[in-house]
Amino acid sequence: MADITTYAKTAGTLVGGMPRGKSNRANKDGSLRTQFFQNETQAYTQEMGVYASNVYAADCQGLNPDDFYNWSRIKIRSIRAAQAQTGETMPDDWQRIYIIDPARYTYIPQGAMLKYADNTWVVYKGKNMEAILGAAIVRRCNAVINVLDWYGNIVTVPMSYSKMGTLGNAPHTTENTITSKNYIACICQLNEYSRQFHDNTRIILGDTAYAMRGMDDFTREFTDDPDSVHLLTFTIERVEVQPFDNVELGVADYGGFSWELHVDWSNSMRPGMTQTLAVSSRRNNVLVEDSDEHHISYLYESTDESVLTVNEYGMVTAVAEGEADIIVSLSQNPGIEQYVHIEVPAAENEYVAFTTTVPKTLHEGESVAIGAALFQNGIATNYPITITFSNVEAGVIGFGRSYSTEGFAISNEVYSGEAYSAVLEPGSHMRVNVYHASYRPLIVTVSYGEYSDTAEILLVT
Repeated sequence: MADITTYAKTAGTLVGGMPRGKSNRANKDGSLRTQFFQNETQAYTQEMGVYASNVYAADCQGLNPDDFYNWSRIKIRSIRAAQAQTGETMPDDWQRIYIIDPARYTYIPQGAMLKYADNTWVVYKGKNMEAILGAAIVRRCNAVINVLDWYGNIVTVPMSYSKMGTLGNAPHTTENTITSKNYIACICQLNEYSRQFHDNTRIILGDTAYAMRGMDDFTREFTDDPDSVHLLTFTIERVEVQPFDNVELGVADYGGFSWELHVDWSNSMRPGMTQTLAVSSRRNNVLVEDSDEHHISYLYESTDESVLTVNEYGMVTAVAEGEADIIVSLSQNPGIEQYVHIEVPAAENEYVAFTTTVPKTLHEGESVAIGAALFQNGIATNYPITITFSNVEAGVIGFGRSYSTEGFAISNEVYSGEAYSAVLEPGSHMRVNVYHASYRPLIVTVSYGEYSDTAEILLVT
């Protein structure tokens, strides 16, 4: 990285780059010199500048050399910007700002955001080359682009639009040109949300749809530093609103996003029983799992804790007779939720029930462990349980078979042409492996003597 880049990015941690009183001497490496009386000017500004009438407390990005998007608390002076060369005045919501406290900052990068005076501002042009104080031309963000993040939350990207007269060489202020409403010049910060913008990206502003044209996402602040691109410039062109757009929420293509929660559970539990809900997510019809890049977790809530309780891991406990719902929601977007209804019949002295959660659906290539037990007074016993699989059509898997955990008479053999296999696992669980889809559900029956329980599993592609 060039010396000037390194110096600029670390200026926030220096006081003129050298000890006080030596502002006119060369840096240790001889590469740069600070200006005469720089430190004295900074000290005076920090002490006296706060008494000006146009001082604001502001939050500012770009001052941390290790994290561009980190916010720092500063005080600035903000005054109306003007082009002295042509005499042309910039719009009222373009300002020239100076950092006066702490005055050691001499560099504000292009594309950094500021928050002050109840507005968000974006640095349009940094005034860093000759700066004793950090200075920049900033534009007020007078609109926002609503987009969806990866989880479907609506987030806003502040933007600034302007329709002003073209700069010319006339020695007087030109009048603003009357530009068609169909075309508007805009800028916004390049960040994790705006990186998805490209030519022809559609957005909603007010009750109108626009498409981005002429996207500039390549202008570097430092020639040799590809990471110094922090500003997007583009023109938006008016286009037609489409059926998938949500004008009320201000999100283009809102209807093209989907996130579905799939929950497997037993809808009947007896008092004292527990089950753990099996939850999965499909984003835009694609199965997604927790990852370092996109964490996925879930929240659980019972609508009636006198009947059902649930812990943070989705383990449900039946407390007493009745019925209630468990609300399962996505932690990263709680608006995505599903209600799970569970009934708790009156307690019995003896009954057979599943001890694992039996899924509603299994896809080709998936498997599940199925367990069951005879319960006496609400406590699981070790009596052998018979598990029977049936109802899948003949010609696809053949006929249903009955397996007993008592004799351990299960092999790993997979029968040719069958849609599934069942294999005994340690702990007296049956492992069901799915090989083909079936238009009939697989019925799983667990029994002991006169007691039994059943569940259905759809075998799908």
